[in-house]
Amino acid sequence: MGQYTKAQAVSIVVACAEQYRENLANKNFLFICQDKHKRISAIEFSFDASNFLHLTGLKVKKHKYNENDTDDAISAKDFYEKCLAHRLSVNDFEFARDGTTQLKLEVLPRLISRNLSATMIGDYNSRNPKLVTDKLAGSTAACMGFVPTGPSKRYVPNTVLKVDIRDYISNQVRVIAVYRKPMDAEQYDEATYFAKKIDWETVEYPEKYSYLLKPEPAQV
Repeated sequence: MGQYTKAQAVSIVVACAEQYRENLANKNFLFICQDKHKRISAIEFSFDASNFLHLTGLKVKKHKYNENDTDDAISAKDFYEKCLAHRLSVNDFEFARDGTTQLKLEVLPRLISRNLSATMIGDYNSRNPKLVTDKLAGSTAACMGFVPTGPSKRYVPNTVLKVDIRDYISNQVRVIAVYRKPMDAEQYDEATYFAKKIDWETVEYPEKYSYLLKPEPAQV
C-alpha cells in the first residue's frame, strides 16, 4: 500500500470511528481462550470513546483560537466526536514521523470488528523497545495492544500493529469464543465469535462465566 494523504486519512478515520461506535465503544468484551494443553482461561477488554485516537496513530495538533488563548490540543474524546460528526480536518493532526501512522491506518478497519478479528492472544514480549503495551490480540496479519488502567486494572486498547502477532507474544493462547456487553451490564449477553473445530462438550468455562451459552454443534 502506498502512502496515504491526509485527506485519505480523514476518510479512513471517520469510517473507522463509525465502526468503533457500532462495534466497540462503551462495551466490554470477554475472550475465552484455550492453550496448547487445552486449558481454558478468560480475559476482558474495555473500549471507551477516549481510546479511539490512540488506535489511529494520528498526532493531534494544538490550536490557538485567538491571541489571548493558550495552545490547546484536541482531547481524545473531542477527536472521536469530531470524527463522528464528520468535522475532522486535515489541519487537526499530523502523521507520526516514524511512519507508523500509515501502517496503523492500513489495518485499523479490519480490527474494529465484533471480535477484533482476533484468533490469538498473548503477553507482549517487548520485541520493540519503543512500543509500550501489555497484551496483544489479533492474527498473523495485524493485532491490537492493551494496557491495564484504573483501580480495577481493566485492559483498554492503546495501539494497533501491522505485524504477525506470533512474533510479538509469549504465552500464546487460541481465542475460541468472544462475548460482548454494555459496560454497565452485569452479565455478558451476546456471543460475537465462536472458533471452528472445537469440541464444545469438553470445554468448561471459568466458574465466573459458567452461565454463558456455548454453540450447538450445528453452529460450528
